Amino acid sequence: MFNIGLVELLIIIFFLVVFVKPEDIPKISRYIGLFYRKINSYIFNIKHELTNISIDHEAEKILKSKKKKINSK
Repeated sequence: MFNIGLVELLIIIFFLVVFVKPEDIPKISRYIGLFYRKINSYIFNIKHELTNISIDHEAEKILKSKKKKINSK
């Protein structure tokens, strides 16, 4: 999802080492992991809902076309 390269990762680690106390790094890492998991979950749910909407829309089109064929006979 996020394209984080080696340079970006090294910059993040550098700022963690400079600005954060060593005993707080595990706590911050846990919060970042939970935040990432929540965002990833929200994005997955949105993609799933959009897929369902498009499938429902296609199914409606098919049903309407079949009803028109039946009514025209």
